[in-house]
Amino acid sequence: MMASTTSVLTSVLDPAFAFVSAPPPHFASALRSPRGSSASPQLGPASPSLHPASLPLATTPSAATVVVLVSLAAQRRRQQRRHMRAVACHAAPAVQEVPAGLEGQVVDEDAMLAKSDFAIKPADLIIVCKEVLGRGVGVMPGGESDLASDFEFCAPFVGPIGKAQYLQALGTFKIQDAFPDSNPNYHFFRVDPFEPERVWFQTRKTGTNTGEFMKKPPTGKALVFPPEAYSIRFNEQGKVKEFTVGYPMDRRVGNTGGLGGAFGYFYGVGNPLPIPECKPYKMSWQ
Repeated sequence: MMASTTSVLTSVLDPAFAFVSAPPPHFASALRSPRGSSASPQLGPASPSLHPASLPLATTPSAATVVVLVSLAAQRRRQQRRHMRAVACHAAPAVQEVPAGLEGQVVDEDAMLAKSDFAIKPADLIIVCKEVLGRGVGVMPGGESDLASDFEFCAPFVGPIGKAQYLQALGTFKIQDAFPDSNPNYHFFRVDPFEPERVWFQTRKTGTNTGEFMKKPPTGKALVFPPEAYSIRFNEQGKVKEFTVGYPMDRRVGNTGGLGGAFGYFYGVGNPLPIPECKPYKMSWQ
């Protein structure tokens, strides 16, 4: 039984040996031999034989002592990890290395954001952005309060328009009803170092037209959109001042004619609006 306890100590406490080698004074008494042993002096902080593997069987701590040791060692590791995270958070931004030929052409994003005096820090602003998206950027119940009084919406061929027009337009399209499995696949969230109040992100939208869309019956078509650039600009109270959507980044991707935003849905189901902007790109000079 004692040999087994020694084995447990060796395997569990090796990573915490620095702590075990220098226990707090009030804990030294716990490192005595099991009750009844007469040849087991108290092991103090300076004892060279404190490593579990080197303890003689007669001085191997009891099972209760093992539990206490493991608990305290784990607590010490947690404290060390918290300390390392705190140090990392307050460390100066690393100097960016720029390859030869690009000197002066690549900005140091971390350094620029570190100098920002915007009230909401980058990591927190991204969290706020995701929370706003979760409420539909104003269109879901309770989401309208996320929009600032001077809110503007802008897409490649629409806007900028104000809050009232924006809410009315999205209420008319009812995209979620027409494409119940619609998924924007949001990714690449980052704060703009030039505009630290603005969060950029991308989408790779997909959706299947299984519901009525703009008074047309469902087509059953599964749509795949091109990658699109979106952004949300906030004021210092965390309200949305500007929402930009639908800027295709590669019109060759997907089956919506290279169109993003609402126009991609119209074209994708075979019911494009009768305007050039709602049709795939064609060169006008050939």
